[in-house]
Amino acid sequence: MPGNAPRRPEFSPLSAAQQRLWFFWQLRPESSDYHVPLATRLRGPLEPAALERAVARLAERHSMLRASFPLRDGAPVLRVPAALAVPLPVTDLTDLPEPARERALAEAVDRLALAPFDLCEGPLLRAGLVRLGPQEHVLVLSFHHIVVDGWSLGIVQRDLAEDYAAALDAARDGAGPLLAEPLPEPAHDYRDYTEAERSPAASVRRTEALAYWRGELAGAPDRLDLPTDWPHPKVASSDGAAAPFPIAPQLALRARELAMRQRVTRFVVLLAAHAVLLGRLSGDAEVVIGVPVSGRTRLADEGLVGLFVNMLPVRVRLRPQATFAELLVQVRDTFLAAHEYQDLPFQQLVEELVPERLTSRHPVFQSVFTYEDQSGPQLGLQGLAASPVPVRIDTAKFELTLHVAFGAEAAQGWTGYRADLFAPRTAELFGERYLRLLTAALAAPDTPIAQLPVLGEREERTLLSGAGRPPAPTEECVHRLVERRAAEQPAAIAVRTAGQELSYGELDLRADRLAAHLVAQGARPGELVAVCLPRGAELVVAELAVLKSGAAYLPLDPANPPGRLAAVLAEARPLAVVTGPEHPELPPGELVLTVDQPDCGRPLAADPRPADLAYVIYTSGSTGTPKGVMIEHRSLANLVAWHCEEFALAPGDRCTLIAAPGFDASVWEIWPALAAGATLEVPDPATVLAPAELAAWLAERAVTSCFVPTPLVERLAAAPWPAGAPRTVLTGGDRLHGLGPGELPFRLVNNYGPTESTVVASSGPVGPERHGALPDIGRPVPGVQAYVLDEELRPVPTGTAGELYLGGTALARGYLHRPELTADRFVPHPFSPDAPGARLYRTGDLVRWRADRTLDFLGRNDQQLKLRGFRIEAGEIENALRAHPGVSDAVVALADEALTAYLVPADPAAPPDRAELHEQLTGRLPGYMRPHEYRLLDALPLTVNGKVDRAALPGLGVQLAARRRESDQATPLEQRIAEVWAEALGHRGFGTRDNFFDLGGHSLMLAGVRERLARELDRELGVLTLFEHPTIAALARHLTRSQVPAPTAPAAAADPAAARLRRGTARLKALRAQHTRKD
Repeated sequence: MPGNAPRRPEFSPLSAAQQRLWFFWQLRPESSDYHVPLATRLRGPLEPAALERAVARLAERHSMLRASFPLRDGAPVLRVPAALAVPLPVTDLTDLPEPARERALAEAVDRLALAPFDLCEGPLLRAGLVRLGPQEHVLVLSFHHIVVDGWSLGIVQRDLAEDYAAALDAARDGAGPLLAEPLPEPAHDYRDYTEAERSPAASVRRTEALAYWRGELAGAPDRLDLPTDWPHPKVASSDGAAAPFPIAPQLALRARELAMRQRVTRFVVLLAAHAVLLGRLSGDAEVVIGVPVSGRTRLADEGLVGLFVNMLPVRVRLRPQATFAELLVQVRDTFLAAHEYQDLPFQQLVEELVPERLTSRHPVFQSVFTYEDQSGPQLGLQGLAASPVPVRIDTAKFELTLHVAFGAEAAQGWTGYRADLFAPRTAELFGERYLRLLTAALAAPDTPIAQLPVLGEREERTLLSGAGRPPAPTEECVHRLVERRAAEQPAAIAVRTAGQELSYGELDLRADRLAAHLVAQGARPGELVAVCLPRGAELVVAELAVLKSGAAYLPLDPANPPGRLAAVLAEARPLAVVTGPEHPELPPGELVLTVDQPDCGRPLAADPRPADLAYVIYTSGSTGTPKGVMIEHRSLANLVAWHCEEFALAPGDRCTLIAAPGFDASVWEIWPALAAGATLEVPDPATVLAPAELAAWLAERAVTSCFVPTPLVERLAAAPWPAGAPRTVLTGGDRLHGLGPGELPFRLVNNYGPTESTVVASSGPVGPERHGALPDIGRPVPGVQAYVLDEELRPVPTGTAGELYLGGTALARGYLHRPELTADRFVPHPFSPDAPGARLYRTGDLVRWRADRTLDFLGRNDQQLKLRGFRIEAGEIENALRAHPGVSDAVVALADEALTAYLVPADPAAPPDRAELHEQLTGRLPGYMRPHEYRLLDALPLTVNGKVDRAALPGLGVQLAARRRESDQATPLEQRIAEVWAEALGHRGFGTRDNFFDLGGHSLMLAGVRERLARELDRELGVLTLFEHPTIAALARHLTRSQVPAPTAPAAAADPAAARLRRGTARLKALRAQHTRKD
């Protein structure tokens, strides 16, 4: 630089955008997340010396290419030396054969482009030349994003071409060293931009922009629930990749033509299509998309290399009936309004509007759309043909990024994705769906956006198939199957209780006698006979007798209140009630029969047909109003045939009767076991309620297959098991949560099914890989068709939430004496034109298809929680609470605009601390998803059917208060951390449970806090550790548990700041060396 150049201070502040990237680098210094590589294949007579000089000239021209960002007094500063050498090492691959040469080229490009940068020491520009032959080279330039942006690359390419041409001219003229003359100091520098950003005028503009953004983002969804292949981890990974997809020239032309007709830009057309696709995949009515803008709002900035780019959140409201053309107008107006307020750096927007950050998700938006116009001139060096070389993308800053580039003759798209969330095929599928939707929108822009196609023909065929397997080949009534077993093995035990054994012969005989008396009273197909008996041998006899009589049985639980029994009997109007000698109070006028009847010698009625009723079960469902579900014989026969085959039931097996008589699971327990010739073992009520006693009883009775309701099986899985666990444990009736990582002593099968689909609609094993996560509900069983549909009864894409509709042989006839309700819940089958009268049952349950064609259960449609405009999934909160070692079980409910968590402690004598629970959820869940109140329960209330009784929760339990220490004094470790905090925050007004960010701390402070703590505690700390443990108490616990010592400190330096810098970069250098060795 010339001697009369204006002097600038040695250290300068960072711009807001640079502060953000510096913080991200601190979190992952070894990552290539923010590398900006440029690789170009050059064909022709290259002059390496001229190219090397042109590359070096880039750093001379642009101050930011000489920059580094050292720590000074615990905070990063910008340092720009007067000069910086930029070597151009040459890697010669000319001796390698062709296939090996291209592989070596890819490795060399990756090494140059992706090796870590050291922001504290620099340089942040790396160059290399790969020689493939005398007339073929590849030039690789790699920058850290903190010193360049996309606009800067255009400037770099232009200057490189000009300086290379000038160097060639100087070489031809023989004018001594190439381009040796110094460049004049530019009148305007990136540091001027940073200074202007901090000016009072800029502060006024930012205040106005903040007011705009506060209003624009009020009530906007805080996260995008895209269907992922894997759940979100606690800490987001930066591992990523990109899936390319070509854009046909005619499609690019049609996008341009539609943009001109609608008076929008092509960028708006492509962005709107992206928004529609995100909405369709997530099921959200609004999406927020990040869009990068140049940030060069002043003419003087346009020629500068540096980080000016800013991210704008674009909020798109997706009205289903709005046409694509109407959406274009909305997106255009929204983006233009946002563009007017781009002065507010995104980092400051986040700090003001999203004070609570999650380590698992990007704030404000998780999907980004980028558009690049490549129709202008690209890098071209004099006398050389230049073409881009793809650089491997192995990082992702956002969950999903759609990048579209339009050149003069071709267009290309890429789907960038986080590899910890999406599989490669899922990313490819996103590109395919985008093109399909865009093609349709361009062809018919007046189409409502909800009708634009997303599914491909093959996927649509799969989804419309109902995913069902054929029903059982036999429709033989189950009582005939039991009769056959009685004839084959009359002495075998059919039912065993604590004080009674009933053989198959005795069961058949007693049922025949009762059936004859029922026939005498008028029992026949179409009639209904109630059975009001507790679990036991008499219950099985009575239900079998009703089926033999040709009538359908109506099971009633004698433990139910008399009022409920009376209401059911009044609506059902059964022919008779079969009960025991100590029957509950029944309404007057009912014909009452006992189980044991003498032989009256009357013949039994004719066999019922498969379409006749087998049983009616009253269920309250989610509405609380009892309704009688009518199930036909063919549906029951289908259930029995599937169960016997799927679980290999045979004579000698021992099964259980655990479910209450009025619960449809009792149907599932009784009839497959008896049809297979197995023994039904019936425990007493006290044993059923105690997991340890139940486990011992199952082992003692040598039970091979049993059903256990969901809440009980979760406790049973954790119980101590003696030798001789069942072969198979079936569960269902409620949402099954994670079971912990350990192996179970039995095969656990999760089942789902409303009573309206004959007990079981889907079924699947819970393998060890699903422990600790929400298990799926398996695949549809034979005879069941399953469809996941949107509000317009259209199939939703795989992975997208929708309502489950069920059809097939297993479908109930409807509701007894309730034609209006039947018509409301059983709708005409929209995908079965060849089956007149076919219907689907609208379950009201939210599910989604997984890629392996199993179903995830997401909850009841009518139990979705909504708080201050935010949609809340209670199961996510409940799982996060269960992850605390002090919590055995948890349920979350919403009342009076506040969330309450009901907890069952693992140790009632030592319940979890409220503050610890709050810290457990901080970093995992946003603030609005964290409970306002915690209440302790001895056990969760259950309905008689074994489901969690959510209606009984309000008012239950004891409020959990924050537990205070016996001494208010902080521990010595907490005191040392507090001293560091006080130095960073400038005050001492905080306690050990206060959040660093709530006290005025911000991300840039963490680097200084880390340095001071590392020095104070003599141990290595990462910024991410501080971010994940934002209270003194949490950090102290983490440090106590981890006990990670610091590496040996370097020798003391004369300059204390230099010593701190070396300590802070030692780990980075080791990681960078490892990275280089791997390559």
